[in-house]
Amino acid sequence: MTMRFRNIEFRWSNCNKKYELVKWNTPTEDSFFKDPTCYVVAFFDKDKEGYYDLRTIGSRFFEDKDAFIVGKHAIEFLNAMSQQLRDEEELE
Repeated sequence: MTMRFRNIEFRWSNCNKKYELVKWNTPTEDSFFKDPTCYVVAFFDKDKEGYYDLRTIGSRFFEDKDAFIVGKHAIEFLNAMSQQLRDEEELE
């Protein structure tokens, strides 16, 4: 599952085994890297009750308005999904 708005992407990280926000950088002609690169802006951690919290990496999250927009919708989605799963478990 991936959601992207401009250069901010919400995705599952197989490496860290959690959801994350990453910021993509498009190279310019004089860039060292010729392919797009990305770095982690924030992680989403699940607490004991099953709700998600946003854990930022330094000030990266606050430096980009798009990160706030995607992060807000991502945490709402994750908590709604988590609530749905808890509700389904109660019905079983």
